[in-house]
Amino acid sequence: MTVPRLYLNHIANFDWLIALEFGRVDDAQPPENWRGVSDAFGFLHAALDGPEVGFKIVDFSRFDPEDREVAAIWHGPRFDAPVLGLRAVPAGEIVLAARALFGDRSSINREFFSAAIDADGDEALALWLACLQAGDAMAHFGLGYTLYELGRFPESYRHLRHYTEIAPCGSWNWCWLGKAATAVGETTEARAAFNRALELEHDGEETDARELLAELDAGASGSLPPDDQS
Repeated sequence: MTVPRLYLNHIANFDWLIALEFGRVDDAQPPENWRGVSDAFGFLHAALDGPEVGFKIVDFSRFDPEDREVAAIWHGPRFDAPVLGLRAVPAGEIVLAARALFGDRSSINREFFSAAIDADGDEALALWLACLQAGDAMAHFGLGYTLYELGRFPESYRHLRHYTEIAPCGSWNWCWLGKAATAVGETTEARAAFNRALELEHDGEETDARELLAELDAGASGSLPPDDQS
């Protein structure tokens, strides 16, 4: 039986456990792809009505896997969790083993992640690379904008484009892709990315997409050379 192989991401300061198929992220997923079991536990599906590819728990330290409300985590889909030495087990077994493994400490990827957020320049770059090499696909976003800020635009574009593929519902994900696409001369893609960012803005979360799109259009009309935009 082939089952998803999960990557475990324990974020102690948020009290979250995220257990998803390697290469996936919980960030900016289509809401319809989540299936809630309780207020604290939800399965992520590959697509609407698609197979389960993992799960997320909030308030992990207080989560009771024996509560009748979440009985589905013992009788539902099965997963491999290599870091725990588990094969084809229900989510409930992963919860218990992960709690014993991590305790109150974050997984190593989050140590790199937290340090990278507080760093700048080449130091941040090294930390984002370590986070990515530790298996955390969310690092593509931090790596992408850090490479952009360092003027390494083709590399930035590659990572940011990939992040919009795995986290498609984030307005800032698309805005940063638009910036990187502009920098490498992919203006058609940049325009589409900025427009997508505008479509995804909600609840007062505004990006820079509107201003950047206006600058891009002004440059295309010849009123402002692209190299002089800021």
